[in-house]
Amino acid sequence: MKTAAILLIVLVLAVGGVIGYGLFNSSLQVIGKGLQCFPAKDRAMEFETLRIAVEQKSLIGTVLQSGNLGPASDYSYYMYTLRIQNPGLVDAQMVELQIAPLQQDVLFYGDAGEITIPAGETRDIWCVLLTRGEPHAVRDIYITYYLWGHPQEVKFTYDNTI
Repeated sequence: MKTAAILLIVLVLAVGGVIGYGLFNSSLQVIGKGLQCFPAKDRAMEFETLRIAVEQKSLIGTVLQSGNLGPASDYSYYMYTLRIQNPGLVDAQMVELQIAPLQQDVLFYGDAGEITIPAGETRDIWCVLLTRGEPHAVRDIYITYYLWGHPQEVKFTYDNTI
Protein backbone atom coordinates (compact mmCIF):
# COMPACT_ATOMS: atom_id res chain seq x y z
CA MET A 1 0.00 0.00 0.00
CA LYS A 2 2.83 2.35 0.89
CA THR A 3 4.58 1.60 -2.41
CA ALA A 4 1.40 2.34 -4.39
CA ALA A 5 0.98 5.68 -2.59
CA ILE A 6 4.58 6.69 -3.30
CA LEU A 7 4.21 5.63 -6.94
CA LEU A 8 1.02 7.68 -7.33
CA ILE A 9 2.65 10.74 -5.72
CA VAL A 10 5.61 10.48 -8.11
CA LEU A 11 3.24 10.07 -11.06
CA VAL A 12 1.18 13.13 -10.02
CA LEU A 13 4.33 15.22 -9.61
CA ALA A 14 5.62 14.12 -13.03
CA VAL A 15 2.32 14.93 -14.74
CA GLY A 16 2.16 18.26 -12.87
CA GLY A 17 5.71 19.06 -14.01
CA VAL A 18 4.85 18.36 -17.65
CA ILE A 19 1.71 20.49 -17.46
CA GLY A 20 3.63 23.30 -15.71
CA TYR A 21 6.34 23.17 -18.37
CA GLY A 22 3.68 23.32 -21.09
CA LEU A 23 1.99 26.34 -19.50
CA PHE A 24 5.15 28.34 -18.77
CA ASN A 25 6.79 27.66 -22.14
CA SER A 26 3.80 28.40 -24.32
CA SER A 27 5.15 31.67 -25.74
CA LEU A 28 7.08 31.69 -28.99
CA GLN A 29 10.67 32.94 -28.96
CA VAL A 30 11.53 35.37 -31.77
CA ILE A 31 14.91 36.35 -33.20
CA GLY A 32 15.50 38.83 -36.03
CA LYS A 33 17.19 36.80 -38.75
CA GLY A 34 17.59 39.22 -41.61
CA LEU A 35 16.48 42.40 -43.32
CA GLN A 36 16.76 43.09 -47.02
CA CYS A 37 16.11 46.59 -48.36
CA PHE A 38 15.91 47.34 -52.07
CA PRO A 39 14.26 49.91 -54.33
CA ALA A 40 11.00 48.87 -55.95
CA LYS A 41 12.34 49.86 -59.38
CA ASP A 42 14.82 46.95 -59.09
CA ARG A 43 11.84 44.58 -59.03
CA ALA A 44 9.60 46.28 -61.54
CA MET A 45 7.62 43.14 -62.46
CA GLU A 46 6.79 42.39 -58.83
CA PHE A 47 5.83 46.02 -58.25
CA GLU A 48 3.52 45.97 -61.28
CA THR A 49 1.86 42.80 -59.98
CA LEU A 50 1.31 44.53 -56.64
CA ARG A 51 -0.09 47.61 -58.36
CA ILE A 52 -2.64 45.50 -60.25
CA ALA A 53 -3.58 43.56 -57.10
CA VAL A 54 -4.15 46.81 -55.17
CA GLU A 55 -6.24 48.32 -57.98
CA GLN A 56 -8.36 45.16 -58.23
CA LYS A 57 -8.55 44.83 -54.43
CA SER A 58 -7.20 41.29 -54.67
CA LEU A 59 -3.98 41.62 -52.69
CA ILE A 60 -3.39 38.77 -50.27
CA GLY A 61 -1.94 41.00 -47.59
CA THR A 62 -2.76 44.25 -45.84
CA VAL A 63 -3.17 47.56 -47.66
CA LEU A 64 -2.35 50.45 -45.33
CA GLN A 65 -3.04 53.40 -47.67
CA SER A 66 -5.91 53.73 -50.08
CA GLY A 67 -5.47 54.89 -53.62
CA ASN A 68 -3.39 53.76 -56.56
CA LEU A 69 0.36 53.29 -56.40
CA GLY A 70 2.65 55.80 -58.08
CA PRO A 71 5.79 55.02 -60.08
CA ALA A 72 8.08 52.25 -58.76
CA SER A 73 10.95 54.72 -58.27
CA ASP A 74 9.01 56.29 -55.35
CA TYR A 75 8.91 53.07 -53.29
CA SER A 76 11.17 50.64 -51.42
CA TYR A 77 10.78 47.04 -50.31
CA TYR A 78 11.79 45.92 -46.82
CA MET A 79 11.82 42.16 -46.37
CA TYR A 80 11.90 41.11 -42.72
CA THR A 81 12.82 37.53 -41.81
CA LEU A 82 12.22 36.29 -38.29
CA ARG A 83 13.37 33.00 -36.78
CA ILE A 84 10.59 31.72 -34.54
CA GLN A 85 11.10 28.92 -32.04
CA ASN A 86 8.29 27.03 -30.33
CA PRO A 87 9.71 25.67 -27.05
CA GLY A 88 6.31 24.48 -25.84
CA LEU A 89 4.59 21.12 -25.97
CA VAL A 90 1.78 22.19 -28.31
CA ASP A 91 1.96 23.20 -32.00
CA ALA A 92 1.61 26.92 -32.73
CA GLN A 93 -1.01 27.15 -35.46
CA MET A 94 -1.94 29.88 -37.95
CA VAL A 95 1.23 31.88 -37.27
CA GLU A 96 1.10 35.31 -38.91
CA LEU A 97 3.27 38.44 -38.95
CA GLN A 98 1.71 41.91 -38.76
CA ILE A 99 3.69 45.13 -39.02
CA ALA A 100 2.82 48.25 -37.03
CA PRO A 101 3.04 50.80 -39.85
CA LEU A 102 4.62 54.21 -40.13
CA GLN A 103 3.02 57.02 -42.13
CA GLN A 104 5.02 56.17 -45.30
CA ASP A 105 4.12 52.44 -45.29
CA VAL A 106 1.79 51.41 -48.10
CA LEU A 107 1.20 47.66 -47.72
CA PHE A 108 2.67 44.42 -46.41
CA TYR A 109 2.27 40.77 -47.22
CA GLY A 110 3.78 37.45 -46.17
CA ASP A 111 3.54 33.77 -46.89
CA ALA A 112 0.04 33.06 -48.24
CA GLY A 113 -0.19 29.54 -46.79
CA GLU A 114 -1.19 28.51 -43.29
CA ILE A 115 1.92 28.38 -41.11
CA THR A 116 2.24 25.89 -38.25
CA ILE A 117 5.30 25.59 -36.03
CA PRO A 118 5.38 22.14 -34.40
CA ALA A 119 6.27 21.83 -30.73
CA GLY A 120 10.00 22.04 -30.13
CA GLU A 121 10.82 23.22 -33.64
CA THR A 122 12.10 26.43 -35.25
CA ARG A 123 11.01 28.06 -38.49
CA ASP A 124 11.92 31.17 -40.46
CA ILE A 125 8.99 33.39 -41.49
CA TRP A 126 9.17 36.44 -43.75
CA CYS A 127 7.09 39.53 -44.39
CA VAL A 128 7.54 42.14 -47.14
CA LEU A 129 6.74 45.80 -46.52
CA LEU A 130 6.27 48.27 -49.38
CA THR A 131 6.96 51.81 -48.22
CA ARG A 132 7.14 55.22 -49.87
CA GLY A 133 10.70 56.56 -50.03
CA GLU A 134 13.41 55.09 -47.82
CA PRO A 135 12.40 55.60 -44.16
CA HIS A 136 14.25 53.85 -41.34
CA ALA A 137 13.68 50.10 -41.11
CA VAL A 138 12.80 49.95 -37.39
CA ARG A 139 9.33 48.42 -37.02
CA ASP A 140 7.24 46.69 -34.38
CA ILE A 141 6.20 43.30 -35.67
CA TYR A 142 3.39 41.39 -33.99
CA ILE A 143 3.45 37.61 -34.26
CA THR A 144 -0.03 36.18 -33.75
CA TYR A 145 -0.77 32.47 -33.39
CA TYR A 146 -3.07 29.96 -31.73
CA LEU A 147 -2.28 27.49 -28.95
CA TRP A 148 -4.99 25.05 -27.90
CA GLY A 149 -7.40 27.16 -29.98
CA HIS A 150 -6.67 30.33 -27.99
CA PRO A 151 -5.13 33.41 -29.65
CA GLN A 152 -1.67 34.50 -28.53
CA GLU A 153 0.54 37.43 -29.51
CA VAL A 154 4.23 38.29 -29.24
CA LYS A 155 5.61 41.76 -29.99
CA PHE A 156 9.07 42.01 -31.56
CA THR A 157 10.82 45.28 -32.37
CA TYR A 158 12.99 44.82 -35.43
CA ASP A 159 15.76 47.32 -35.74
CA ASN A 160 18.59 47.33 -38.26
CA THR A 161 21.26 46.76 -35.61
CA ILE A 162 20.31 43.07 -35.36
